[in-house]
Parts: sequence; C-alpha cells; structure tokens
Amino acid sequence: MNNCAKIGSTLVVGGGIGGMQAALDLAASGIKVYLVDNKPAIGGVMSQLDKTFPTNDCAMCTMSPRLVDVGRHKDIEIITLAEIKRLEGVPGNFNVTLSKKARYVDEKKCTGCGSCIEKCPRKLPNPYNAGLDTRRAISILYPQAIPNKPSIDKDECLYFKHGNANSVKKPARRRP
Repeated sequence: MNNCAKIGSTLVVGGGIGGMQAALDLAASGIKVYLVDNKPAIGGVMSQLDKTFPTNDCAMCTMSPRLVDVGRHKDIEIITLAEIKRLEGVPGNFNVTLSKKARYVDEKKCTGCGSCIEKCPRKLPNPYNAGLDTRRAISILYPQAIPNKPSIDKDECLYFKHGNANSVKKPARRRP
C-alpha cells in the first residue's frame, strides 16, 4: 500500500457494524480513518442478518445509514480485500503494511450497473447466503454493499481458467 498516510490518522480493522461506527466517531473528531476489511465490501456479519437481538430490529435498517455515512465521509478511506501483513512501531506511531487482493475490476471505471454480472456464464453456490442461492464468478457481495463494485473470483472465473468465458462448452445433455 502507499506510505502517504496522514500523521494523526488511524486504522480501523474490520468493517462490520463496530468498525463502521468507530470510523465514523473518529472521523467526526477530525481524524483521518483508514477502514480495512478482508471482504470485497464492508458490513460484516450484520449485513447477513434479518433481525437483531434483543430488539428484533431490522439489521439492514440499523446498518444502512452507517454504510452510507462511511461511504460518503471525506475523512474515511475504505480499503477492502486487504489484510494486515506487518505491524511495526509503538503506541501512537505505527507503520502498517497491508496485503491487498485484486478485485480484477477497475473501481474507478466501474459504475456498479451489474451488466458484467449478468453476462457472466458461471454460476456458483453463494457462500454469503450459506449456499442457499447462487452467485456468478463476478459478483457484488450484497445489494447495498459499500463499495458497490463487483469483484471476480479468479479461481472460479472461466476467463481466468481458459482465456475466454464463452469458449468453454457446456456438457451435452443426455436424453433418457
């Protein structure tokens, strides 16, 4: 990653509900925040829930305002698909090295329209939904995801495997 972190900045590891709130609180006090998550989008486990305990509130209703605020805040930089590789220093003066996986989608050019997802021929069990539905080899983690940009699963993408997603023929169906 870059070494241009602002002096007095902070790193929040984990983009779940707690990480998002911590980032918002720190940014509100004028601190530059780097919010790091190893998934393609922030939201954590709460984004997978329907209701929360003990109030039975809608999980997305609780989380959505934070997603929007984090995504729009000028002092919060979201870094997804990243993990801490090295941490050095002393309290108040850390140097952090991140290892960032490729999204294989140019985030600056992508509008999040989803046409690439529609064109992808490869359907897979969706681990985000416990395999109860399918996703494509290129997908957005969930509909309200921030950033709302798809990522490609290189291990499952036919283009990465064969050089052309359309050149792979489906096995012929046998008639009974």
